[in-house]
Parts: sequence; structure tokens; C-alpha cells
Amino acid sequence: MRRRSVGTARILMLKRRSFKQRRRSEIVFFLLLVIFITVLLNLDYNPKEKGIDDIPRGRNESVKKNHGWNLVLVNSKNPLPSNYSVNLETVQNNHQVDSRIAEYVRNMINDAEHDGVQLLICSSYRSVARQQELFDQQVDKYISAGKSYDEALAETVFGLAMPGHSEHNTGLALDIVTPDYQILDSGFENTKAFEWLDKNAHKYGFILRYPKDKTDITGIKYEPWHYRYVGSEHAAAIKEKGFCLEEYLEQLQ
Repeated sequence: MRRRSVGTARILMLKRRSFKQRRRSEIVFFLLLVIFITVLLNLDYNPKEKGIDDIPRGRNESVKKNHGWNLVLVNSKNPLPSNYSVNLETVQNNHQVDSRIAEYVRNMINDAEHDGVQLLICSSYRSVARQQELFDQQVDKYISAGKSYDEALAETVFGLAMPGHSEHNTGLALDIVTPDYQILDSGFENTKAFEWLDKNAHKYGFILRYPKDKTDITGIKYEPWHYRYVGSEHAAAIKEKGFCLEEYLEQLQ
């Protein structure tokens, strides 16, 4: 009986040791698996290797990374921070912009005039309160034309940003026309002013913010008169690649 007891105890001890070894092996395997997955998730990749067709094209993609004041993204999914503030400076006919871009605006206007082209700012910085006023007026206009509130709202959003979601609230955007054509419609693209801006705006840090073939991304109709400051280096890259701002910022992620 004693021999059996000793034998049984030995068997139980061996079983416990075997169980502990298996358990230890499972833990080691799990840790190695976690390390492997972590390494895969942190592999470096170069976003510049992505082609334009590889960039996510969801409408108004939310871009949360901060690339600096001049690349702040403002659209239907990216409102201005509630504490956003801007120091303003007057540039033409009482129009105001962020003081950091005032010099570039003046230089662009002066150089265009030297080339025989007159650029006329018709809209620049707007407060959020002013944006709300314009937005409400446009909604009421569509309702008066017979549209339902939902239809009026949808039409308004496609052509006018909601308060707090407008680039004009940043002080970095300009609506530009010319004395011979002061209508904000696609006809502006047939003017000498547009031709000059198309060739030169990027040299002063400005981009055509809402291109004709990017409405599915920007969520805003084609606006050949709307220009946005991003800085000359970024503006040149955006023009060269044929990107809109959303696409460019996606590539910088």
C-alpha cells in the first residue's frame, strides 16, 4: 500500500509539472504573438508612395492631426475649435485676413496689377455670427422658392458652409473677382483674373480650394473664385499633384 501511495504521488507530481510546463509554453507563445502583431502595426510606411487612387475618398474625411495653423482643415466634418482666435489685418477695401498672410495677399494683388490684371477681394474673414446670418438667409431664400426645410438646408450646405465650418472663419480664405466680372459663378474661370490666379496663386501660398473635379471630396461645389492660403511650399505641391486640401492632408498622415 505504501509503494502504491508513493507511486501515485509521483505520478501526480509529474502531471502537475507537465501542466505547468504546458502553461508556461502557452504564455510564452501568447507573448511572442503580441510582440509580432505590435511590430506589424508599427512598421514604417511612406505615404508619399501612395498614388492618388489609393487615397481614401470618403466625402469630407475627418483629418484630426494638426499640421500647423496654415494647414488647418475646416469642412463639414472638421469645425474650427471653439477657442480659435485670429489676429486680423486689413488688406484691400476694408477686407481683413489673418495678419500672418496679409503681406502675401498684398504682394499677389500688386504683382497681378503689374501684369495688367486687377484682383478684387469680395469676401475675406467672416465671424461665425456673420456666417450664421448668411446661412440662415440662404435657407430662407430656398424655402421662399418653394423648397421644404430639409431641401433648403441640403441646397444651402452644398454652396455655403455651416457656421464654424467655413474657411472664411479662419481668416485664411479669399473670394476673388475682377471689376469686369463680379459674379460668383463658374463663369469667373473664363476671365483673365482666373487665368492669372491659376498660373500664379501658388507662388504666394494660395490654392484653388474647391476644384471642379473634387466636389465629392470637399462636399462643396466648384468655386473658381475661392482661394485658401496654405503656404507656398504646400501650395506648389498641391498644384503639382492635382490634389484638393483633403487629399493632401491625407497623404501627410
